Amino acid sequence: MDKTNYLEQLSVFIENRAGELYSITSLLQKEDVSLLSISLSDSSEFGILRLLTKETEKAKTLLIENGFMAQLNKVIGVRIINQVGSFNKVVKIFNEAGIDIRYTYTVNEKNDGIFVFKIDDDKLGQAAILLEKGGISTVGAEDL
Repeated sequence: MDKTNYLEQLSVFIENRAGELYSITSLLQKEDVSLLSISLSDSSEFGILRLLTKETEKAKTLLIENGFMAQLNKVIGVRIINQVGSFNKVVKIFNEAGIDIRYTYTVNEKNDGIFVFKIDDDKLGQAAILLEKGGISTVGAEDL
């Protein structure tokens, strides 16, 4: 994956109870960690909080030191324009190549945005090449 653009996402496992999200966000705010994107999914017992920040290592260390289970994951981000079909274009490229999408979410910018996709790590390089051939730019941490 030498030249593959990818993002590092922080995944945090949290109990599904009132106040847990606030515990995390207030801790990060107190330590001046800015959140660029946040996605929360839950089940009856726990949730998975997915965060993008420019300070992933710092955030991970803070959370672990304060009793949260946190890990870094590689995700691929693609720059999109706000028009009908832009999401489908990316999904089509992955589908035709047999690349499974584990989950996805967006990062909004002023006019356009970034789609973030979790795919298998061993497919990141292939995905980046296919997206580039399809005229779609990938996003690295320096682009956030």
